[in-house]
Amino acid sequence: MVAAGEMWSLEAIALGIIAFVCFGLFASGTYMLNDLTDLDADRHHPRKQRRAFASGRIAPIKGLAVGPGLMLSALPIAVVAEPWLAAVLIAYGALTICYSMYLKTRPLVDVYALAALYCVRIIGGAAATGIVPSIWLLSFSSFLFLALALLKRFNELSQVGTDFGRRGYAEGEHILLMALGVASTFSSAIVFALYAESEAADLLHSRRELLWGIVPLLLFWQSRLWLSAWRGYVDDDPIVYAAKDWVSWIAIALSGLLFLAS
Repeated sequence: MVAAGEMWSLEAIALGIIAFVCFGLFASGTYMLNDLTDLDADRHHPRKQRRAFASGRIAPIKGLAVGPGLMLSALPIAVVAEPWLAAVLIAYGALTICYSMYLKTRPLVDVYALAALYCVRIIGGAAATGIVPSIWLLSFSSFLFLALALLKRFNELSQVGTDFGRRGYAEGEHILLMALGVASTFSSAIVFALYAESEAADLLHSRRELLWGIVPLLLFWQSRLWLSAWRGYVDDDPIVYAAKDWVSWIAIALSGLLFLAS
């Protein structure tokens, strides 16, 4: 909605909230099932052993009931709001199950699958609101999400090694993931810079030159995430780390202000 200039449309906001709720329910169910497939590995993992199922706080049989229940509860809401949203949720679920059961064990395929799952959420928002995502948004998001997926996997391998989680990587290959991730980081910034000079930006922004200020902020934020991961500051998910990091909040806030001012 923001990228298309539709953030003030009450109808789009309402449909976006519905899509948010549906994905929240559906994704929570898939995460439960994913934890159940990794139960044995998580019990021996230095951090994941504290998860609810791995630690024994919640019986796995309850997850088998609640997980699919959450997924199924999202579908009627999605059908009523927009049938295509339900179709996207089903595709998201199918890809998630493939990831949990097999794709996560294949080197590189795992991070591309994670990036695809993030991109499917954009498609879900588009299906709900009827706003067609531009090639600029999809290109930028694809590189950004791939960088974050690579950062997540690099962080896991560099901190706990290759003995946990059925990942399929050999010792030392986290360095390759870092190289690929940094390349994806800069690729996302290049796409955004090209967008700032495009005709598409002219249609939506009266002062598009302000968009250029977002490029160094974007690069600084992602580079800082990589530096933090290299130093071992990022415990698990880079998004969780960024949500608690005041520097990330400043970079994101400044980017948002520049986007609105443009």
